[in-house]
Amino acid sequence: MTESYKNDLAYIHDVGFGGFVKSASGFVLELLQHQGFDSGLVVDLGCGSGILAEELENAGYDVIGIDVSMALLAIARKRVKKAQFRACSLFKADIPNCIAVTAIGECFNYLFDSSNTSQELYNLFVRIYNSLTSEGILVFDVALKGRVPGSGLYRTYTESQDWAVLMTAEEDLHLGLLTRHITTFRKVGELYRRDGEIHQLRLLMQEELVEQLENIGFKVSTFSSYKELQLAPGHIGLLAHKQG
Repeated sequence: MTESYKNDLAYIHDVGFGGFVKSASGFVLELLQHQGFDSGLVVDLGCGSGILAEELENAGYDVIGIDVSMALLAIARKRVKKAQFRACSLFKADIPNCIAVTAIGECFNYLFDSSNTSQELYNLFVRIYNSLTSEGILVFDVALKGRVPGSGLYRTYTESQDWAVLMTAEEDLHLGLLTRHITTFRKVGELYRRDGEIHQLRLLMQEELVEQLENIGFKVSTFSSYKELQLAPGHIGLLAHKQG
């Protein structure tokens, strides 16, 4: 399994880009209330630094968070004392009986684990369906073809007081693959430490996902925003509902 979100990128991702999950948290909480769940277990796949877990716990839910990044899990364990956090592949994780499963931030796309194949994702959907209680929900977002703006290499640069991150992204439309080259600079004392990671994502197909989920037994709808936060082109959310 590829090492991902090491210490510096985990820190930057938490302090600099946590707003995405924060917005998704309000969306998830509204869905749970709408389904009539004011308590119960939520399994957060790709839980990252525990931002969603904290919001869920504060609202009275129990949480199990699963992620492959030890650095992100270390932040999550400091942030949320009562939740359980496990270092494990999302595709091999045990899914206990629960009211909801979440996967916020393109978690099902990442190829940190070589077992991320179309068949393994389908198998995971089946296990999630079998673990959900009646009226339980699966909430996730995924990257599709067209996730990278424009037709060539896409570059972004973001900085703050003690860090900076440069990212280039490119799609291989033939292979259905998105590659992100990420370079981080984090201030340590008076100097900046440089590190880098390469993240690859398997781009998925909305129609295929919906068909798979419906064949399993879910009622499926799509969404394009987490409350006020609009998802970018090539980035779509899905809500899969296990009907009673």
